[in-house]
Amino acid sequence: MFCGMSFANEELFQQARVLQRNGKYNEAIAAFKDCLLQPVNEDEITEQQVVLCADALVQLMNTFQSKGDPETCITTLQEVFTTSPLLQKHCLRDYYAVMGYALSRTEKMKEAEEAMFKVFTLPLHYATPERYFRDYAYAAAVFYSNPNYQSQVIDWCQEALSQAELCENLSGKQWVTAMLGTLYKRNGHINKALDLYQQSKKEAELRGDELGVLNSLHALIDLFLYWNVPEYANIFATEAVRVEEVMAVDNPMISAQTYINKGRALQQLGEIDSVFIYTEKARELCRALPYNSGMVDVDLLHGAYLIEKGGDSLHLGIQELQQVVRQGTAANRAKAYHKLAQTYLSSGNDDMAEMMLDNMYLLLNKNDAPLYIQLDYQPVLEYYLKNRNLNKVEQYTRMMLREQQVLKEKRLNFNLVEAIVKSQTEQQRQELRILQLEKANQRLWFCICVVLYVAFVVVIVVMLYYQKRHYKTQMKKVGDRYELLVQEMNQTNAEKEMISQEIDEIMSDKDSRQELETLAPSILHKSGESRFRQRFELLYPLFLSRLRERVPSISRREELLSMLIVLKQDNREIAELLAIAPRSVLMLRHRFRQKIGLEVEHSLENFIEDILGSQTNLVKASVVDSDMQKEDSRG
Repeated sequence: MFCGMSFANEELFQQARVLQRNGKYNEAIAAFKDCLLQPVNEDEITEQQVVLCADALVQLMNTFQSKGDPETCITTLQEVFTTSPLLQKHCLRDYYAVMGYALSRTEKMKEAEEAMFKVFTLPLHYATPERYFRDYAYAAAVFYSNPNYQSQVIDWCQEALSQAELCENLSGKQWVTAMLGTLYKRNGHINKALDLYQQSKKEAELRGDELGVLNSLHALIDLFLYWNVPEYANIFATEAVRVEEVMAVDNPMISAQTYINKGRALQQLGEIDSVFIYTEKARELCRALPYNSGMVDVDLLHGAYLIEKGGDSLHLGIQELQQVVRQGTAANRAKAYHKLAQTYLSSGNDDMAEMMLDNMYLLLNKNDAPLYIQLDYQPVLEYYLKNRNLNKVEQYTRMMLREQQVLKEKRLNFNLVEAIVKSQTEQQRQELRILQLEKANQRLWFCICVVLYVAFVVVIVVMLYYQKRHYKTQMKKVGDRYELLVQEMNQTNAEKEMISQEIDEIMSDKDSRQELETLAPSILHKSGESRFRQRFELLYPLFLSRLRERVPSISRREELLSMLIVLKQDNREIAELLAIAPRSVLMLRHRFRQKIGLEVEHSLENFIEDILGSQTNLVKASVVDSDMQKEDSRG
């Protein structure tokens, strides 16, 4: 009898899951409640029943979240708890974890934190990695925005990811990874966040997890938008759109976020007209979702687009931003107030502008940890200075200075990364100077050897001249021919040395670029690129052919990048020589790495040095063969 009852619970749970996936939320909620309220034999409780009860509790809460009814979720959880002995005796820890997370979704943060504090004081009966993962993940989510618990949140995220490695199938791993990456991002650890997201994306690709790939791409987009690098954000947004178009799983929330992120990247790039295309795609997907699960971002983007467009669209844009003010979260409401204030200031509606600014200020500063939304302080301060409202000037000046200090602290690690790169670049420059000195010494010894060799030959010729006079004519021809070869060799070496010195002088001269314009590999300067290539091939005759063998599809600009890396130029110098922006150099390097399939741990410089080393070995072998042939001919 008991086994049959357990099987019935499992069957009821699976039916509820089907209803949930099909969007029949009311029916799913009723089925999950029935599953939780099924009678059990207290003397014969099994692990299967406890785990099933915990799963049903989580899915009941998830269904309410998908339905967009978080308030009813709280009352329903409390009702089920009071009538379910299984929850009270064996799933008490599960109940407080789920309740804490559900409370946080209604912004009742104090109650949510109190519930989560109880979680880790209670035992977990029949513990599984999935349930441990849920506890740590929910705790991280509840305390995610509390500035006093940031280090604990990071620890909880890391522990949740450790438990995720023990789970057979867990869809929440990407969610926790994105949360941990955002914490790194907030504190300026951009390198840690980037590594985390890229590793997550790689793992999802290996598993064929399209949803996981999209979650990782969304996190990468947020990272680059946060650090104001919209070019890279747009690259990943384009990749996310491609994945979305071929994804087999239907997930409106993720799909909407894909188009919203593409619109955000285009907005920061200043391509306002293109934003409309993606906001409309996202709008269709968000209609059946809770407002703050996507539509709020659509209204923010599209409202800003309509305001920028102006004319008859201005009023519609204001209406969409007012919708955000009514229904959005605190941060999104503050963004809407900010945009509305800018609009009213530019139109001369000072009263409305002041009202929007006051509302925005209250939202941003109502908690102990202020929110930051990338405010444009200049027009605000100019307005209050013009109206001689010194209290408001002082208020926003204090806010601006506080925000700048926070941003400075967040960028500390990012600047440290730049310092490391500069240090490595300086080390490479020193190595280049040492190499140039070694080459100069080699050339000097080569000239001395040639002079001594020529002197020796002259002495031999003179001796032969006196000893074998009857061979005078023949020896004279041989001597003349030899001297001609020596002159040609000296001339070739002199030309090579002159070209090398000319390139070294041009690459090291930071103040004068007149000569560079005739030698820089830029298609904008007549024959500069062809001359540069000719002289480069004199110095490294086999490099380009070896490079093309390794990378058959290499482009002209990638060849130029490789040649400048051989000459030990850093990214800034390459940007100047190619007459492009430094960010374009980073993008060119990124695409070249993808083309040749370089792993993260391998640098592009090492790849170029390997090719250069193979050329050096070939040249040495050629020289040895040539010397052996000359010796044979003399013999």
